[in-house]
Amino acid sequence: MPNKAGYEGQPVTGDRSSYLIGQTEIAARPLSPALYLVATPIGNLADITLRALETLAAADIVACEDTRVSRVLLERYGIRRRTTAYHEHNAQEAGPKLIEALAAGQSVALISDAGTPLVSDPGYRLVGEALE
Repeated sequence: MPNKAGYEGQPVTGDRSSYLIGQTEIAARPLSPALYLVATPIGNLADITLRALETLAAADIVACEDTRVSRVLLERYGIRRRTTAYHEHNAQEAGPKLIEALAAGQSVALISDAGTPLVSDPGYRLVGEALE
């Protein structure tokens, strides 16, 4: 069973908003409703930042270029979050749903398969829609 440590020493109480580092479960701080652009490792999954893990663990929705690829990262760090596909082929359908979630007060973390979203994927469309 993993050791449990909450943010600022608070115990973890089974909340889904946590991530694992080794055998230690760490509670993630709540996020304000917003669109978060989260960079993911390009080669080695261990290259992810603590801030990225905390954001992914606390987001209401994780929008992924490929949910199968992203699931590997999320499972590695014990992150139990709802994922939704957002990629070139479904951006016109998925984008408005994500904007609706933002308007409803949810937090959305946008990730690509590797690297920072927006450089070579349709994330720029979602950011533009969120700004409107």
